[in-house]
Amino acid sequence: MMEFIIKNESSFVYSALILEGAEFIGLINKQGNMENIHFKNEINLTRERQEMFSMAHRLQNSMQNDFDYEFGSVHYTIIERENARFVSVPTHAGILLAKLDKSTDPFVFVNKINRISLL
Repeated sequence: MMEFIIKNESSFVYSALILEGAEFIGLINKQGNMENIHFKNEINLTRERQEMFSMAHRLQNSMQNDFDYEFGSVHYTIIERENARFVSVPTHAGILLAKLDKSTDPFVFVNKINRISLL
């Protein structure tokens, strides 16, 4: 099994374990740009809409950090939409964003990321 390793600010290696259940995985960098994209099914957005989508996740994460003193840091966020389920996990390299199959349990997915990233 490959390990999930954050190599530097702009790249990381995926684990086959993480890819299971994920339709899309990307890393949103600190500027809000999507990097290192892996997908089974592409997210059907124009380039402009994809940039807005990435920036929205980066902004949401940044705003949540404003409350770290009172509540502690954010470990993950799950967004459930009618036609999609997203999980975002803050890392030191940016935000790992995954679009999951509707049948994939998001908590199991987050636990996989946490287990593998600790290796």
